Amino acid sequence: MSERLLPFLLLLTLLDLAFVQATGVVTGNDLLALWLLAAAAPWLRRLQRRRWCRSTWNAAVLVVFALLVHHATTTGLLYMLEDGLLLAVLCQVHLLNNVGERQRPDLVFFNSFLVAFVTSFFAPDLTWSLLFVAHAFVLVPALQVNVFARRGVRLDGASLRTVLRDSVGLTFAVGVATAAAFVLLPRDFERHGWLGDAMNASPADAGVAERIRLDKEFPIALGNDVALRIEVVDGTPDRMPSHWRVVAFAEFDGASWSPQENDRRAARFVTDPAWTTERGGTFVRDIEPGDTTMRVRLQDRSGRRLPMPLEAQRVRVEAPDDVLVDPKSWGVLGIVRMGDRRRQDVVYTMELGATAGAVQPSPSVRRLMTNLPPSVPRMVRDLASRLRSELPDAATGSQVAGACCEWLQQHRRYELPGRPGFARNLAEFLVGAGAGHCEYFATALALLLRVQAIPCRLVGGYLVHERDPATGAFVARSRHAHAWVEVLRPDGSWLTLDPTPPADVIAASTEKTSWWHDFAAGLSNAWSRVVEFDAGSRTEWVRTIAELPGAIARSLVDHPLVAVLSLASIAGLVYRRRRRPTVATIVELERAVRTAGLSWSAGETPRELLARAAGIGLDAARLALLATAVGRHENARYGVTARGATT
Repeated sequence: MSERLLPFLLLLTLLDLAFVQATGVVTGNDLLALWLLAAAAPWLRRLQRRRWCRSTWNAAVLVVFALLVHHATTTGLLYMLEDGLLLAVLCQVHLLNNVGERQRPDLVFFNSFLVAFVTSFFAPDLTWSLLFVAHAFVLVPALQVNVFARRGVRLDGASLRTVLRDSVGLTFAVGVATAAAFVLLPRDFERHGWLGDAMNASPADAGVAERIRLDKEFPIALGNDVALRIEVVDGTPDRMPSHWRVVAFAEFDGASWSPQENDRRAARFVTDPAWTTERGGTFVRDIEPGDTTMRVRLQDRSGRRLPMPLEAQRVRVEAPDDVLVDPKSWGVLGIVRMGDRRRQDVVYTMELGATAGAVQPSPSVRRLMTNLPPSVPRMVRDLASRLRSELPDAATGSQVAGACCEWLQQHRRYELPGRPGFARNLAEFLVGAGAGHCEYFATALALLLRVQAIPCRLVGGYLVHERDPATGAFVARSRHAHAWVEVLRPDGSWLTLDPTPPADVIAASTEKTSWWHDFAAGLSNAWSRVVEFDAGSRTEWVRTIAELPGAIARSLVDHPLVAVLSLASIAGLVYRRRRRPTVATIVELERAVRTAGLSWSAGETPRELLARAAGIGLDAARLALLATAVGRHENARYGVTARGATT
């Protein structure tokens, strides 16, 4: 293997390790040894010539592989992803340290691409994208250098720089072609990918999830994207509800919460006052009217629901007019269809009721809201029994729920996934061995209540507490996504309980950020517009591209000096490009040198080699072939022929 190729293989391996670490699935401590082994590859490869080193290395790789397989088979699916990613980068480091003259690096290239592809489902969008750009600018020249090495072409410093310049142009060309295909080619934006919802647990900006999974805890990046803007139109701001519901979760299997999905259930599963439709697209619930009216602008429609508090009584969608709303029986309105104006904000007016209303629950509803997973930690039952014993015998279910909620606020710590001290699982959080986020707090409270046959459900939405000082409107961002518990009272009304310490939540979501964080957030927002590209965005881009030539022509006419400078710059770049040797001229020259049966001397120029070939009496045909190759190389590089005449 050419030594020129080794630095590229090393960079690809380091990027693969960065891909895996960016997912947050594998900790930095687990990857530390692989980082060191990859960085030490230039020195370790020298030891691979010794039999004792090869034997020790291969034995260690087999032992680690066996341990990973044993861990995967004994822990089930919980750590399958972690073990799989570790195995992938272990193979990459092994290949890097063992590829040699008799082994082609093809498997290194394939495995590197595979790691980049798989991690795209789990790494944060922006982080992965930056790493992938770097990966592309390393992979393309690595493939070109590999082609030269397999053909026996020796690359000196000047030739390597030419290859790198050529690869940059190729990479940009591929990127432009990909962007054009991304914008212009039609496709179904609503269809889920071939991996479906199984990969939706990627680490990303905090937001309201469609399904809460406690067995897949990735680091969360607190995003600043605005999800809601709420303006109090009539009433006082102090009547503003803090908990805005999006999704209600009723069933817990021990690892994840599933949506209530009442639209798939019979009428006996109704849990909230139903919405009825009036003229003009207004939806009303049978709740006593209140005195507060709000105008809401929904900017994040990924949840396809209209967030609203438990007390919402009347809702009228103002814009856009091609949004079709479907009433749900558990309190919020769903968006079942949006027209061409998908990127337009959904604006709706909402009136609050005097109360949250009530629906007499059926026995099936109570059973649904008290269902427990197959196994409940013993600590939950013991704690529930102890907290209940501290209350009077006549305490109501609401009083018991309040006591459990208060205990969690006082005795458990709040932290975000990926931060120091965060619990590795729900069991650690329950025993107090680690801190947890709002989903851990809400799940713990729900389990404490259900083991006591108190019906409840978990709710995901936004905790609204930020206010725009300029406009006075309330703002809910993606970082304000939250989870809490609603307890079913005997009369069918719901009691909102939030076991997460409120001061900790607000402090985490409003912490001051550095300029670098703000810059990264800006890049993340820009990238979000790319990944949320839909049919409406494509129409706008196609129209912009079609209008671009006319806009450029008008700009050149209006600014003639800028036009002259631009044309001069383009001409200079083209002239300079013609003065540089191309990969084709290098390949032709190397082929002619091999045909002549010659080899390069240290520091020898193509002209000196041609003179040496003429001095040793090389036959006329091969000497003419070599002279032609040298002339084209020098013409491309210096603008002169082999005879020295200026072209």
